[in-house]
Amino acid sequence: MSEKYEDLESRLYDKSYICPVCDKKFKNKDIKKGKTIFIEMDLGLRGKFKPIMPDYYYVVMCDGCGYASITKTFNKTTNKQIKNIKENLNPNYRPKKYKSVLDGKEAIDRYKIALYFAHIKDSQQSEKAYIAQKIAFISGDINNKNQELEFNKHAYNWYNDAYIDERLPIMGMEENQFIYNLAYLAYKTGNIDEAKKTISKIMVKQDLSATLKEKIEDFVQILKNNDK
Repeated sequence: MSEKYEDLESRLYDKSYICPVCDKKFKNKDIKKGKTIFIEMDLGLRGKFKPIMPDYYYVVMCDGCGYASITKTFNKTTNKQIKNIKENLNPNYRPKKYKSVLDGKEAIDRYKIALYFAHIKDSQQSEKAYIAQKIAFISGDINNKNQELEFNKHAYNWYNDAYIDERLPIMGMEENQFIYNLAYLAYKTGNIDEAKKTISKIMVKQDLSATLKEKIEDFVQILKNNDK
């Protein structure tokens, strides 16, 4: 880290939550507004920030029962899901301690726990895909190439299932962005032909945002260079 731990910690605050499973009030670290600097949007449409990456803090974890979920779905837990979670909770659970400033391995650990609970509560495939892609992104941050590939494959398969079974927007993505993401994941998993086929579906669309249009152009050039 380029900044001292204490300086990074000062950019965080304790955000309050109530667990939908055990009703305990608890706090998780989140980033204060205005305390990160946007650098760029990468090929995977992931915003890059410094000195802290916001997506390291997108998992909410109860320190009472251990339930964990991404922030997008934490307060959308259904009664049926709560029942499933309670039936699978470990009665001997002891809360895991994390540093205030999460490193890549700790962030991945929290996402993996959230993925476990996504399976337990029978979440939509898109939620599992979102978590898997976050694990892949952060695995890339820490240069764990095998894990990055593994979870990109999970994300690709689950998002493909979601495209068939779920209604758009999916995890906040409208159709153009969603198709772009499928093409990106195909590329990241080594399926270049599928990436080309998928990106071609939106290359000439007229309703693309300026950012997405720019990324499509960059992506197409990368795919062309891959042929050389």
